Amino acid sequence: MKLEMDQKLNQELQIREEAIRKRADDQYQMTLKEKEVQMDQLRAQMKEMERKVNQGSMQLQGEAQELVLEELLINFFRFDEIREVSKGIRGADVIQVVKTQYGKECGKIIYESKRTKAFSDAWITKLKSDMIAERADFAVIVTETMPKDMDSFGFKDGVWICSFHEVQGVAALLREAIIGVFNTKV
Repeated sequence: MKLEMDQKLNQELQIREEAIRKRADDQYQMTLKEKEVQMDQLRAQMKEMERKVNQGSMQLQGEAQELVLEELLINFFRFDEIREVSKGIRGADVIQVVKTQYGKECGKIIYESKRTKAFSDAWITKLKSDMIAERADFAVIVTETMPKDMDSFGFKDGVWICSFHEVQGVAALLREAIIGVFNTKV
């Protein structure tokens, strides 16, 4: 009888131990799954943060090109007035008011600076409306990526398009054209 009782007690103990092990294993599996879900969420957050950093970086690159463009125009065309269009204000990025050496205003050139991986024809439409609003003589898109049908600077749909390396030459040509028309009128 004692043997039977011991066996029964051992069986009960084994059943309880097995139930405790099962609960502990279930608890471990739940904790493991929670950590896995947490890691997936963290990975998704990291990807989102990386995307935001890259986007911010692209904006900074664009702003840097605008500033360098402004400096280039200021240094190269000393008689002209070069104005930055503030962020958040509709319009081109830079306005060049062409002046003679005596300070007479001859005309305007507006510039839109783009530093993206793909060219958008919507830029042309926007810059043409900015050109009308500003009463500019010429509009120039300075871009890192040219339209598919252009290898180098050129004229497309009423707007000049050039790379940053070509802008100084394009600006000089357009400026001379404005001064030539002004002198003819005078």
